[in-house]
Amino acid sequence: MKYHRSDYAKYAILTSLALALALTACTSAPLVAGTSTTATVSEEIPTLTPPSPAPMEEEGLPSPATSALTPADDSLPNVPTSAAETPIIGTSPWPTPVSVPATPLIPGEPTVPSSPVSTPPTVIVEAPITPVIPSAPHVSPDYGNGTFTFPDGHISFDVPTGWTVQVEQAPYNEEANHPGGKENSLAANIFDNNGDKVAHITSGGTGGLVGGPVNRTILDSQELSAFDSRNGASHFAFVRDDYADFPEFPVRYYMGVVAEYFMTEGPDSTSVNSFMIMPNGAATAVAEIDASMTPETAAAWMKTDQYVKLRALLTSLRYAA
Repeated sequence: MKYHRSDYAKYAILTSLALALALTACTSAPLVAGTSTTATVSEEIPTLTPPSPAPMEEEGLPSPATSALTPADDSLPNVPTSAAETPIIGTSPWPTPVSVPATPLIPGEPTVPSSPVSTPPTVIVEAPITPVIPSAPHVSPDYGNGTFTFPDGHISFDVPTGWTVQVEQAPYNEEANHPGGKENSLAANIFDNNGDKVAHITSGGTGGLVGGPVNRTILDSQELSAFDSRNGASHFAFVRDDYADFPEFPVRYYMGVVAEYFMTEGPDSTSVNSFMIMPNGAATAVAEIDASMTPETAAAWMKTDQYVKLRALLTSLRYAA
């Protein structure tokens, strides 16, 4: 197989041969001190001028056994190879690569995912509420013989057979400064055989009362022999008050123990309330009845056993100094 070798190719081959010879001379002969390398080379090596382009000619492809340094053309110039010549050492414009051993990759310790912290659920512990247990009720063994007395020993009354008494704290004003204090400001709730509340009596209390004009009718009354207040004698009373100024609440029936001030009849009376000022504080005694009776139902109720027992309980009130 043949190919065309141009003059430029021939020029390149000659240049390569000249550079190879120069490097050979550099290796075999040491540099001479004080000699200008640039001047020597420029004097000894002829300047190679690239030939003008010529027509391409066919040549045989060199055999692989042929040396690459053997010129194929007899016209190649002879390059002197004197040992005294000092060649120019060319320097590559690119830095010589330095082989740096790669640092082996050391696998890091595997990251162990932290287990999620389990937060225990908040447990709300409800403190048990201790129920308020009322004081043990007083049960009269016999009607007329059972007596209830408040803890301070001042007020007492008789309890019908089968009825019970439960005591609780009564409202108290600390500024009153009663001798017995708050612990002796108590209310006794009275229950009948059926467990219905029929009356309440207080001892050592505080407070006051207000009243308005009424037209009173006293249906039943009795003065108490041993329950005088600061205002005089106390009375059991079952009355009817007519309120002329309150048409929506025209009539009120009332049963309890009252001060003598309320024992009046007619249009010049004051609405009734149970409030007696005793040496140990205020005392009240009121029966739980239907306040909106009619004259007919009131007269019929006064004949019942319930009325009789309530009247006996209220009139038995007494005060001991």
